Amino acid sequence: MGDYAASCRRILAAYRGEDADRIPVCSPISWHPMRDIDKEKPGGWRADPDFIRLARLVQEHCDPSVPYNHVKYPRVFSELGYQRFCEVSDDLVVKRPAEQVGGIRRRHTYILPTPKGDLTWAYEEDEGIETSWDVKKTIERPEDVAAVLSVPFSFKRPPASEYEPFRKHRREMGADAIGGGGINSMVAMLVGMMDYELVLEWVLTEPALIKALADAWLERTWAKVDFMLSQGVGPFWHFNGVERASPPMMGPKQWQELVVPYDGEIMRRIKQRDPQAKIHVHCHGKVGTLLDSWLALGVDSIDPVEPPPQGDIEFAEAKRRLGERMTLMGNLELAMLETASAEQVRAEVRKTMKAGRPGGRFVLMPTAAPIDVPLNKRTEENYLAFMETAKELGEY
Repeated sequence: MGDYAASCRRILAAYRGEDADRIPVCSPISWHPMRDIDKEKPGGWRADPDFIRLARLVQEHCDPSVPYNHVKYPRVFSELGYQRFCEVSDDLVVKRPAEQVGGIRRRHTYILPTPKGDLTWAYEEDEGIETSWDVKKTIERPEDVAAVLSVPFSFKRPPASEYEPFRKHRREMGADAIGGGGINSMVAMLVGMMDYELVLEWVLTEPALIKALADAWLERTWAKVDFMLSQGVGPFWHFNGVERASPPMMGPKQWQELVVPYDGEIMRRIKQRDPQAKIHVHCHGKVGTLLDSWLALGVDSIDPVEPPPQGDIEFAEAKRRLGERMTLMGNLELAMLETASAEQVRAEVRKTMKAGRPGGRFVLMPTAAPIDVPLNKRTEENYLAFMETAKELGEY
């Protein structure tokens, strides 16, 4: 298991632009640095000696990403990912028994009864495959928006006493606390409830419907974030899903209409309430066009700063433009880690660390989380090259 206190100091030094024992590094494999593979002794493909060797390196040399909650607290956001029913209480949603719809395929169906008729969300998954896909979206026609919004919003607040362990831990960590909360963006809610093509169509043809859903998201999300803040949750807040409105998925006009007044408003309120708060944004795409917007919103750090062709800005250029005003995390392409040669990986790690080192404010990490599947010889060699090169160059 990694050294939690050392990781906290290291990560916060990166945010302050201070020197530390080394540059923070996020795990390139599906193993968390705060776990202990020798104590857990996982079975299956994780028992492979090569995976164990890499997991030990992760535990020795990698750091958690922010926020990392060393002490857990009660969940308040819906357990149905990406707010499939706009954050109505989960106990209002009916979960049907899973159906076997093929040899290895199962369908999972959820029903929300409303005064204007039932709404359905369903997804399917194949046994042994680490993904799932929607086959029925909650909103398919304008009437469905009225239906979902006809369900009164209610929020069952967990007892304040259940947050005391987290508050105590945050007090003890002081300026080195790295815990906090996570928020799925407003556009992630839209895409969770509707086909992406329909979102793009309605942004142009049904702006009033999009605004009604967006306003409901803001009211409901803030009610929960406001409660979390009152319970001492923070200082880090991770915003996820805004890449659905970043170029090339949408244009600058849509960013100003769908992100700045919604996610941006939550960010502003968090900063107002908690002077120690730090805002982190995860966003793929052509983020070079968004740097000024994030600075205006008070964002403290971003990932993954994808290089071309997936992105539109080299890491060194992003570092030059932002200077000491934002912490950058990235930007080793996961696809490169899985397909390139080990020497190419070493070269890219060296290049990124050279670009990120001046002034600190840098965390080395892949552009996406690795898929939770067995390693092959190439990925094993590449992840090892990533770890060894990061270790070699990481010390200040």
